[in-house]
Amino acid sequence: MSERPDLPGKEFSGLSEVVSLTSAPQQIADHILSGIAVGALPEGTLLPGERALAADLQVSRSSVRAALERLERLGVVERRRGRGGGTFVASAAPATLAPMAERIEEFHAERRNLLDARAVFQNSLAATAALRRTDDELDELRDLADAYSERAEASAARTADARFHFAIARAGHNPELVRIAIDIDTRINAGFRHDPFSHELFDRAVIDHAAIVEAIAAGDAEAAGRLCEEHFRQTTMRETR
Repeated sequence: MSERPDLPGKEFSGLSEVVSLTSAPQQIADHILSGIAVGALPEGTLLPGERALAADLQVSRSSVRAALERLERLGVVERRRGRGGGTFVASAAPATLAPMAERIEEFHAERRNLLDARAVFQNSLAATAALRRTDDELDELRDLADAYSERAEASAARTADARFHFAIARAGHNPELVRIAIDIDTRINAGFRHDPFSHELFDRAVIDHAAIVEAIAAGDAEAAGRLCEEHFRQTTMRETR
């Protein structure tokens, strides 16, 4: 696998850093399976084609094909031919996922540790932004918080949330902090965003973002950091869709 991406990128682009410990097909299958289990890839979702997946993951098409074939045999995905065809998530039902419960739990255990690390690190990022941000960056954060509040749908909200928090990282004026934030995000999301979504969590996040921005505007590093860490713990460390 080659070099790590510098910016949050295409769907599935983060898996190149994760596919390493077991066979590439098994790793790819595990992460797609886990995305289905947590609701990031709901039933009916069209997955990228083999060529696009292989390019994004920096693996061979044969590895992608083998991974999809494994998932198809398990009844988790369906491969359709012809116009409008492709590979679709066929079932996210608990009964379908039950035989893979142990593998999914292993994935979630690792992910819980990463989520904890991200929450701690985001505290530092927000605190640093409160001390170093420019007026233009503050305006950008306000705009991004407003943009998030208009994205009350899972996929769009996840993307808008990521843009908001990466802007906080950039406001710290240290490219190494941004690099670490991207690395943690890539390892957590493994190419597709797993963060839980519900209207309750969305409404809370809108309030949280506004409070974080105001703490950064006031230059209150302690409050900005605390609010940001609490935000991540309450809105991303819950197993809900």
